Amino acid sequence: MATLEHRNHARSFLRKAEEYLASADANLAAQRYTVAAGDAIHAGICAKDAIVTELTGTTTKGKDHTLAVKELRRALGQRPDAPGAERALRELISSKADVEYGVTLIAAVKAEALVRRARSLVELAVRIVRLNG
Repeated sequence: MATLEHRNHARSFLRKAEEYLASADANLAAQRYTVAAGDAIHAGICAKDAIVTELTGTTTKGKDHTLAVKELRRALGQRPDAPGAERALRELISSKADVEYGVTLIAAVKAEALVRRARSLVELAVRIVRLNG
């Protein structure tokens, strides 16, 4: 169970996730698809941090983002939204290297898909962190 301090950290992670998601939406509208995709990835990771911190009291930080998917799945346990959240985060993380370090610009369709994935994670984080659901 999360302490008050951990809940405050979870709320901070959630605010960051919402800011990244808002930026992703603005960049989509401005047709800056690579940047929108990057913002979506960061929104998803921050949403994971919010969810895991709220449910467990802590979240891990590291360079191996694939461990984040396992951490999210463990924190969500048998919740019905766990498989979808796991898929969304896996897709975001698997795109991270291409989006942030690759030489190819991201297409609109790919950016839109990543923003949808991020939105689903942020919405889940809102339900868990703000609505205690």
